[in-house]
Amino acid sequence: MNHIINQLKNNLFLALLFTFAVITFSSCTKEVPKELLNTNKEQKPMTNQNMPDDSIHRNLKPGSDQMTDANIEGSDKLAETLSEDADNADVKYEKSKSDADKKVCVEKQMEAANYLMFQADLPPKKKYRPALKRYNRVLQLDPNNKEAVANKQQIEDIYKSMGMPVPD
Repeated sequence: MNHIINQLKNNLFLALLFTFAVITFSSCTKEVPKELLNTNKEQKPMTNQNMPDDSIHRNLKPGSDQMTDANIEGSDKLAETLSEDADNADVKYEKSKSDADKKVCVEKQMEAANYLMFQADLPPKKKYRPALKRYNRVLQLDPNNKEAVANKQQIEDIYKSMGMPVPD
């Protein structure tokens, strides 16, 4: 009797193991689209028409709704105001060297840099260089600022991906 029970347990275990394996492997497979299977096809270079629609690439597209008279000229009033506030905070910190002014300076630099990088209605040439400058300043004052490190790296990667030298 024990022999029969053990054999049933083994058969049940093998059946469950086989079922699990079938479900696991069949659910992990995806059908590859046919257009990706043809490796002999020459890949088209990316053009302005098929660029991703994100905050980084949006202003690069010709005829984009984002290209206004203000950003063609390189003007964004809020960017100017935030940059001026950051510069004033930096001057104040340089005079006092107090921890409180240092904290305010870092906050103002980050606010201006983040606005320039992510929200400014400016062409890339007018926003990444000043944002990078501000992130570098934050890192001079607070070398462990993770947000500044990450955003600085993102800007540097953008320059490198375009084959351009990273500005100082």
